[in-house]
Amino acid sequence: MSEKIRRIAHLDMDAFYASVELLRYPQLQGLPVVIGGARRAADETLRQTQQHTALARIALDAFPRLQGYTGRGVVTTATYAARQFGVGSALGLMKAAKLCPQAILLPVDFAEYRKYSRAFKAIVTDIAPLMEDRGVDEVYRVPTTT
Repeated sequence: MSEKIRRIAHLDMDAFYASVELLRYPQLQGLPVVIGGARRAADETLRQTQQHTALARIALDAFPRLQGYTGRGVVTTATYAARQFGVGSALGLMKAAKLCPQAILLPVDFAEYRKYSRAFKAIVTDIAPLMEDRGVDEVYRVPTTT
């Protein structure tokens, strides 16, 4: 008598928000980048001064850095390059600024993350129609047969 084996796949995309930002700003690949805090004056200045520049062409020195950050914000996520300095999710941004002052600080953009999340989940449901949604960057895939 053979028993059916049930397998469940858990997909959790590590550093998902950072990966989305690197798609938007490929010039930041390999650099310490921190996503977190609220939108700041520096973000608005970047947007206004670079409004006629393609995002992928914005010069590195135009991006705001963590150095000198003051406030109560927290890190939502960080690239692996920033994680090497001890910067990770839920860390206060002031502490992160001490650990990695050269890191580029980007604001959270949930609309963009949801867009990529929907695309990711559409691919998963094409492969496995039975999917349990657990958040923007996490799903469980339950196969219908073994």
